[in-house]
Amino acid sequence: MKITAGLTATQGLRTCLFVGLSCIFLFVNACQQDAEKTRSAGPAAEFDPQESTYICWSPQFQEISLRLIEEISRNDHVTLFYNQRNHDVESLQDLFQQRQINTDNLTFTSFDLENDNIWIRDYGPILLQDEQGQQEMVTFHYPHEENLEYNLFSEQYATKMQIPFLKSSLFSAGGGREINGRGTIILIEGHEKYINPGLSLEEIEKEYKQRLNQKNVIWLKRGIPQDDLFDHGPVIDNIYGNGVHWHVDEFCRFADAQTILLAQVDPADLSLDPFYRVVHERLEESYQILKDARDQDGKPFKIIRIPQAPIIFDQGQYKGQPIYYTPVTSYLNFVLTNNLVVIPAYYNAGDPDLIRQKDEQARKAFQEVFKSRRVVMMQATELNYSGGGLHCITMHQPKVKKKPNSG
Repeated sequence: MKITAGLTATQGLRTCLFVGLSCIFLFVNACQQDAEKTRSAGPAAEFDPQESTYICWSPQFQEISLRLIEEISRNDHVTLFYNQRNHDVESLQDLFQQRQINTDNLTFTSFDLENDNIWIRDYGPILLQDEQGQQEMVTFHYPHEENLEYNLFSEQYATKMQIPFLKSSLFSAGGGREINGRGTIILIEGHEKYINPGLSLEEIEKEYKQRLNQKNVIWLKRGIPQDDLFDHGPVIDNIYGNGVHWHVDEFCRFADAQTILLAQVDPADLSLDPFYRVVHERLEESYQILKDARDQDGKPFKIIRIPQAPIIFDQGQYKGQPIYYTPVTSYLNFVLTNNLVVIPAYYNAGDPDLIRQKDEQARKAFQEVFKSRRVVMMQATELNYSGGGLHCITMHQPKVKKKPNSG
């Protein structure tokens, strides 16, 4: 177990949150090299070797965080960030000891912001490396207005780790991007235009290519309807989405550089409710785009279909009227480590057997794809009700490349 010192926010950096699209380099401490001399490769994919899994502590989701950390830390490393204004490491250590969680594979790292925010996938640091093994950190502008202070999270971490820091003012969330680690990135038009209304798709694409060193962009049109914004009105009849407006990691993920996992509605489910038809239409629209897409080298992808998770219809009220809404359920919002795949589970005792069957179908599909990894299923519905999932509360730290011998 390791404990790192606290990270201190600097007030001067707060004035840099809304700079123009001409991005600035912030060089920290002793790292004064010119980052433009040697361009880093794009970010490593999640299926590539990892140093650690980042998780940010929040008591609101304590139980699911503990279960996830317990599973990952059996064989892989976890970096647990905690907000030092709200938590102390001694109390966290005591909690982990009480739960008998392996802390040998756990590093506690503090930061200094006002509020807790578990959704590290969206604001967490993006690490790049050049051919010499030198690292630099890239971050985009966090699009969640209630958590703008988390634009400072990566800056604090970069200062602590003494890594050159590159900031883009393009609004972007980690759940909205999917990369294959070889130069291809998948984005969703509707999402990117929603969070960057003043930019064209061409301008957005150019910024991603430049900052993440991507060669090839695949543009999907829309996300799944469960991930529609509630305030945008009903998807169909009086059924509303309850998401963040179309993150790609809810339905489409890379399994390796040439293989894409894409959700699919079981034809038998189309008769259950008209909402399933909307899900089906959007997923098949994405399938047609991906089927015709090519990678950075001009090669087609292998596409594997994964069952669409059971859709939950819950009752609520909107403007005094009864409505239904749909938490963002998905098997594709999974966590990948060196030795493990953690996928959501939806079956509870007493549920219809159809849900148990879907969980089992998903487990078998993931085991077939990730043969060398252990597949674990974990209840994540409480995250779905908040518009996210297991993948959303994690961030992968790529394995550091060894510098080649100079001699």
